[in-house]
Amino acid sequence: MTIKARNRITLIFSITTTFFFVLSLLTFVFQVLTGKLSCPNVYLKDTSKLFLLAYNSKCVFISIFLQYFYVIFTSFMICRSFEKTQANNMLFFLIFLLACLFDTSRILIPLFKISDTYSEFLIKLGNLTLFARLLAPLALFGTTVLSSDELKQNVNYNILLLIMTALFFSIFIPTNNTIIYPNFCLSYGYTRLIRVLSFFVCLASSVTIFITSLKNEYKLKMAIGFTLICIGYSIVFNSYSILSTIAGPLILGTGTWFYLSEVHNHYLWID
Repeated sequence: MTIKARNRITLIFSITTTFFFVLSLLTFVFQVLTGKLSCPNVYLKDTSKLFLLAYNSKCVFISIFLQYFYVIFTSFMICRSFEKTQANNMLFFLIFLLACLFDTSRILIPLFKISDTYSEFLIKLGNLTLFARLLAPLALFGTTVLSSDELKQNVNYNILLLIMTALFFSIFIPTNNTIIYPNFCLSYGYTRLIRVLSFFVCLASSVTIFITSLKNEYKLKMAIGFTLICIGYSIVFNSYSILSTIAGPLILGTGTWFYLSEVHNHYLWID
């Protein structure tokens, strides 16, 4: 993919995300002002009763809107900072941002009030959020492993492979529309297995970037930032309490700033 094509895709992605953000925010505000906003009945069996860790529906909405803002700001940052640089790993990072955008679709469950009855739309939303949760760690894996010098010639193929893998499993893994988690995400099968695999994929990615940084004598700021991204996105995706709503975006934003700024400095030094 050429730099010009990537920049156009990034700009279109930023504008599209902004449109969905504004539309969701206006719908949310309208329902709040008219008293029509109602949150779904969520599964609270495993949640804490401590004040900072307890379920709070307001925190879920705040977390999702912060996630929108994160995607918009980061995509504009990539478009501006890497507009003249090939930076193949930024293509994978855009796929990660795409996963973050798809994850925000869970806000449609309370906005459209579709949690109480069975509907194909609800099932598709469950598939979409599951797709996001599968794609995010795979995309981060791509930024470190699949964007290496040995594999940079197959970037487009590798991106397509990651998307198709996440899409395949998101379709065939069953979802349960009768159980909605506190973060407004539908229950899905093999939850623990997916979380374990996501953890090890992110761990492998973090170890790889640390080794690469030490081997090439890069600043560890890049590796630390990437690790914070892995931790931050996991918290944001599952945020439903006061503590996670504060900590998640803070960790994710800090990690993204560290990582992207150091990657930018690296390519600036190469150029």
